[in-house]
Amino acid sequence: MRAAVLSLAGLCLFSLLAFTALSEEPASTAVLVKTIETKDDLAIIAAWAPDGRRLAYGTELRIRRRSAGVREAYVYPGEVWVTEVDDEDRRRILKHDAFRDRRGDFFSFSVERLGWSPDGQRLLVELTDEEKSTATFFLTHKGKKVKVGESSRNFVAGYGGAWLGDSQSVGLLEEALAPRLLHRVQVVRVRGGRVLPLFPHHVFAAVAWLPRAQQMVGMERDPEFARPPQLARGDLRSGELELLAEVEDYIGGLQASPDETRVSYFVGQEELAVRVLATDSPVEHWPVPFGRYQWWPRREAVLFIEPEAPGERSGWLTAYDPARDRKQRVLPQEKIQDFWVSPHGQHVAVLTVGLRPRMKIYRLPTPAE
Repeated sequence: MRAAVLSLAGLCLFSLLAFTALSEEPASTAVLVKTIETKDDLAIIAAWAPDGRRLAYGTELRIRRRSAGVREAYVYPGEVWVTEVDDEDRRRILKHDAFRDRRGDFFSFSVERLGWSPDGQRLLVELTDEEKSTATFFLTHKGKKVKVGESSRNFVAGYGGAWLGDSQSVGLLEEALAPRLLHRVQVVRVRGGRVLPLFPHHVFAAVAWLPRAQQMVGMERDPEFARPPQLARGDLRSGELELLAEVEDYIGGLQASPDETRVSYFVGQEELAVRVLATDSPVEHWPVPFGRYQWWPRREAVLFIEPEAPGERSGWLTAYDPARDRKQRVLPQEKIQDFWVSPHGQHVAVLTVGLRPRMKIYRLPTPAE
């Protein structure tokens, strides 16, 4: 009888522990919504529109040169497409034949960055050619050229750009120390055609844009790297720069939270520092591996690629919740090499790993799930 009671008690205890463990595990993971058909193109990068429904993505083609006697038989031009979450159609807004040389051959160029204006009407498209020269082009969401001022060109020199809150201005970087170790900051007024250099006596190892505030946050370095990095916030309208803190343990990266109140950067291989944008504010430390990560909009969390082994760039999409100090794979069935979270935090576009990487869109779990 005693043995039977103990067995029953043990069974109840086991059931309770099992229920507790299951209740603490995430109730759901991401759900596949759409696989983007790129045919023979190689998908490489993406960006969400502010409405969270449209996705712009860049691809790379492989095309045989027409001219004889050239050393390289192929060129690798890029293209830019726009699709919607609930629509199978896609629209090409930048074609691979947009640029040709004197012989009529296409250029090799890659799409390095895409960015939507806050009103969802324009995109910036950062392109890099075979000579590693980079320029940022401006297009409407339907593919028409957006001219810079009264000129006939729709591009400016620069990289790492983002539209500001007025949907008319763009923050851009200029190389201050090669190979892009340090950067200068400038603003382009697209309608007026003016390029305004800012903070002329300051260079930065990394920059995060605050579009709504029309500000930037930069990790300032001296050209000789003799002094510790300085975290600073700059006003892109007045040109004023405010020192926030010295960051002696900085090792790389810089991102702003979606609400533009905090920034994050790495201070260790498994340590992401998070701080409020105020002078000498306290710093939180989150166990996020050095690599690709993004703030999860409308959630107190970040999403990152959990590598299969240290140093690898591919892995599994994982969330870190600082309130519970817990990591959770939200896409355990898909190994990926890159991802882009929608502005409302409802969807994520991922680039899978394999001989033919695919661009897929998943619906992310909601807090209630």
